[in-house]
Amino acid sequence: MKNIKSVITFVSTAMAGRTAVARLRQAREDGDRLELVDALLNTIVVITGTIIIIRRLRRGEDEA
Repeated sequence: MKNIKSVITFVSTAMAGRTAVARLRQAREDGDRLELVDALLNTIVVITGTIIIIRRLRRGEDEA
């Protein structure tokens, strides 16, 4: 059950990552520095969340 929750969270994070990358591209096109910083920070949050989820999945597999 724990792995299922982690997989669902991973999929949600991947979708958020796609949105963050799209915002990053748009901010670069518009030349809006504030939007660019916001998009970069969101991208970093998504990457960190993905790493944490992967770590949880690996620990879950090691414990099983």
